[in-house]
Amino acid sequence: MLNVAHHTILLQDGTRCNFKKELLSHKKTLICVLDAVQDGRGKYGKRHPLSVMLVLLFSGITAGSTTLKDCHLWAVHNKQFLRQFFPLVHGIPDPTTISRAIQTVDMDSLVHAYLRWQQIVHGKGKTASFDGKTLNGMHGDSMTRHVLSLFVHDTHQVIGQIGVSQKENEIPAAKRLFRQVGKQMLSGMLLVGDALHTQTETAKAITSYDADYLFVVKGNQEQLLQDLAYLFIDGASFRTSVAREEEYGHNRYIQSAVTLIDDDYVREYFGTWKKLAYVGRLLRSGTRSEKGVAIPVDETVYFITSKKDLTAKQAAKHLRMHWSIENNLHWQKDYTFLEDRQTLRKGNAPLVMTFLRSMCISLFAACSFASVTTTIANFQKSPSLHHTFLTSVHIF
Repeated sequence: MLNVAHHTILLQDGTRCNFKKELLSHKKTLICVLDAVQDGRGKYGKRHPLSVMLVLLFSGITAGSTTLKDCHLWAVHNKQFLRQFFPLVHGIPDPTTISRAIQTVDMDSLVHAYLRWQQIVHGKGKTASFDGKTLNGMHGDSMTRHVLSLFVHDTHQVIGQIGVSQKENEIPAAKRLFRQVGKQMLSGMLLVGDALHTQTETAKAITSYDADYLFVVKGNQEQLLQDLAYLFIDGASFRTSVAREEEYGHNRYIQSAVTLIDDDYVREYFGTWKKLAYVGRLLRSGTRSEKGVAIPVDETVYFITSKKDLTAKQAAKHLRMHWSIENNLHWQKDYTFLEDRQTLRKGNAPLVMTFLRSMCISLFAACSFASVTTTIANFQKSPSLHHTFLTSVHIF
């Protein structure tokens, strides 16, 4: 018998992976909290509970299923295991039945149910990025093809997701995202947004939740960009702090320098930006390699933030970690779960499936798994190991 802690499993490659103790402290299982998700189906003729169908989909995704039909197939092959937790009087629901059911799911209630189960409120992290992703496999004038997510840097948890309709863009959708997550979660956090979200109204929205913002400034705010460039002309007599870093690896060598201006005059001049604390500049230079070809890097990025007591070193870290939402969430969905090839089109079904994938990535991160793809490969090779995982983290 393996002499390992009760929250540890031994993977096929010989490595040990620990489940977070927070996940094991839950009194309620995931299927239990999913009963609170608002079901848009009619009152009569419902043979399969919505919570059961959502858990079947989620369980299949954790085993590497990339489509709704794949998740159904996983459930069929694991029917005996599933019968330990619910009777399945009417058998495994058909893919068409599942598709129709999740088309009418209320997304806010799904997000809130998952967050309650994860208990992220008690370990929510300090910094998060919000950024959008387009579901390239979907087509149609009335489809919601774009999704805006809120991703915590240090825990790699997705704590919010909203659909962006084709009649709007990410800017008004961001306000709905903040409302969805709520003040209890956002209070005290630093939210990092790219240049698209560098808007005074977005800054006001973030600070209204007792959170702080850090925005990159580019050409869409032309006057602000020009003013910041002027402030950082050599010889400007403002109080500044500087931090320098060097990045190695992944066929690149980058030197970066972040400068923060801490001056009351500057804060007064940019008074239209709610609770502005610092303005900053990031200089990056070096080389990176693409297909064996060395490409020079030389860029200047300006930014603004309302975060008080922020150091230049911390600002450099937050700007660098902003890319984690691309690398650890969006890319993972496309590479591992083939999200850009998905063709679900009706209702909220595409939004439900993409959030279930986000849940999977978040859960693997909470369990300290080093690699999503390696973990899924292990689960596919050993169904019993996958079953141990599902029961250990209280899915059922």
